[in-house]
Amino acid sequence: MKAEQQVERFSFTQLIGPGLLVAAAGIGAGDIVSSTVGGANYGLALLWAVVLAAFLKCFLNEGIARWQLATDTTAIEGWAAHLPWWVNAYFGVYLILWTPAVTGALSNACGLGIANLTGGAIPASWGAVIHTAIGFSFVMLGGFEGFEKIMKVLIGVMFFSMIACALITLHDPLSVLKGFIPVIPSGAGTSVLSVLGGIGGSITMLSYNYWLREEKMVGPKWLKHVRKDIAVAYGFTALFGMSVMSIADQTFHVPAIKITDAQAVTKMAETLGSVIGTVGFYSYSIGFYAAVFASLLGVWQSVPYIYADFYSVVRRYTPAERLAATEVTSTPYRLALVFVAVAPIPLAFVNQALFIIRTYTIVGSLFIPFLAATLLYMNNFRIPANGGVRKNGPFTNAVLILALILFALVGAREAGLLPR
Repeated sequence: MKAEQQVERFSFTQLIGPGLLVAAAGIGAGDIVSSTVGGANYGLALLWAVVLAAFLKCFLNEGIARWQLATDTTAIEGWAAHLPWWVNAYFGVYLILWTPAVTGALSNACGLGIANLTGGAIPASWGAVIHTAIGFSFVMLGGFEGFEKIMKVLIGVMFFSMIACALITLHDPLSVLKGFIPVIPSGAGTSVLSVLGGIGGSITMLSYNYWLREEKMVGPKWLKHVRKDIAVAYGFTALFGMSVMSIADQTFHVPAIKITDAQAVTKMAETLGSVIGTVGFYSYSIGFYAAVFASLLGVWQSVPYIYADFYSVVRRYTPAERLAATEVTSTPYRLALVFVAVAPIPLAFVNQALFIIRTYTIVGSLFIPFLAATLLYMNNFRIPANGGVRKNGPFTNAVLILALILFALVGAREAGLLPR
């Protein structure tokens, strides 16, 4: 009884902690660019794709969490224990390739954001380097508690800034309802796939394993709370993406202003400035900056866990040694943090911020089918019986199969294997 009461008190004060951290780490420039271009070209017709992307990734994240609560091991530990060796080898190679792509995209997006806010007084390239250093210093010195506090501030800023812009610019609330009807306008197939691939993050979903541990959420008794936490997180993700798409609809689609991916951020801010004044420019610009900086901090803090966990699995550490290796003060964690911070610096001076962000979206989309396939196997056949956590049900399996197919199409398209 005492333990159950403790869970209830904890859930009331910290229910949205790790879930919103994952959401904020996953929401970045890719989400904003894909939602902006989709809204500019097709108005609110693709709102359903934003909701679908968040829905699918909600189930993927729930599968990651359910595996951990059932087995007290991370997804990476589960792959090593129950899948062929080449699965972990594939993931290790992918992780190394993914890191410079995502860190380069996030640091460049932060540089773009600060350059936009300062009118170019801080150049985008040096802004990228500065934010890389800030992220490294904050994670190294602030620990998990400091990281969690600043993330909650950034989450609040990004959320309310974008919601404010969406509400101010929205003139026909009933038109939003039409966007939830799944239709694909003529020529919009590639935009649908872009939205699906851009919303909700990719490898950052594995962060939930380590943030659950930081929050001391261990064992089947947390399952209901974790599901609520994840639902809140992806509800936030969907609402954020829909807000960006709604803003793009009103500022670009309704007046028939054409934009490209490269104009998605700067022209949105400029247009809002001309439509609703200085408040519009700064509300959007601050919201964009808070979103990409929160994502940068989330990746800088969480990806070293993944490296440390993978390293401990390769070295065949005992469970206690693996747990110690994923502490934020461990040598593997800190060495990985150095790599995460250094990897994007060369990309800061290529002056191709949107190209790098696009590359990140391509690389990130290739992870989701892999994750869905492994969860279909492990959560159907490797979760212990009578352990307090159920295996996949028919509906969950159907959603994971849908995610596998859709994101395989996204990855094939982004890699150039399917026509755009």
